[in-house]
Amino acid sequence: MKIKFLGVGSAFTTPEYFQSNLLITAPDGRKLLVDCGTDIRFSLGEASGHDYHHVAAEIDAVYISHIHSDHIGGMEWLAIQTYFNPDQPRPRLFMEGRTMRNLWDESLRGGLGCIEGRRMNLTDYFECHALPEDGTFQWGGIRFTLVKMPHILTGYPDFFSYGILMTPPGSDAPTVFFTTDTQFQPGLISRIAPQVTVIFHDCETSPFKSVVHAHYDDLRTLPASVRAKMWLYHYQPYPDVQPEAEGFLGFVCKGQEMTFSAAGDRAFPEPAPRRRSGAES
Repeated sequence: MKIKFLGVGSAFTTPEYFQSNLLITAPDGRKLLVDCGTDIRFSLGEASGHDYHHVAAEIDAVYISHIHSDHIGGMEWLAIQTYFNPDQPRPRLFMEGRTMRNLWDESLRGGLGCIEGRRMNLTDYFECHALPEDGTFQWGGIRFTLVKMPHILTGYPDFFSYGILMTPPGSDAPTVFFTTDTQFQPGLISRIAPQVTVIFHDCETSPFKSVVHAHYDDLRTLPASVRAKMWLYHYQPYPDVQPEAEGFLGFVCKGQEMTFSAAGDRAFPEPAPRRRSGAES
């Protein structure tokens, strides 16, 4: 399977980074979009080199981790693009069940609830697969397992994002853990790290800590064996730190693609795009 980062930035990012959304390509060529933020039509188009009308038709399935706009802001666009394409089946939509209900009720219904006088529902646009919070699903021969991650904890209500463990075809154990948006969870990350080859972890690099994301200053306190498996993404523009010097694999760059085999091998087909430093901004 291949994982391509359409973007690597935070919600408040620039076109040089785009928001943190992924494209997973199965061995049979089908494509699953992991999160679908506000700039997705541009990041998809740039990554493929095609017009974004064309690339929408290539999406077989979508996984949504939570309902912040940098992760769902492009869902109305995707729904409209695919609904009015008579040659495209409804994309499959995989989500934790309560989060899926909230996606429709609190975010998408206003724009998609009525078309040409017809009352619509989420199932008119997507083939919906609601999952338990610790559920699994299969797609393209890949097994995905949800991992509940605390994001915003207020008590009314608490807001979780659902990370995913990915098990490539032919493998008996997960190879990749993608955290999605999470607070710093050293115990959970340290328990998962021995199971996987790579961890993609969101990483706040702003001068202050928002608390709702894991900050670089916190992630650097993880054991060396964990940092050695960790790529960082979802960072602010022009981060002024050098993660490789502290034992991380580094910052993922926009457009970077990684291939995983059943054995857990990974390789970048091409060098990652050069990322400007803060001094060049």
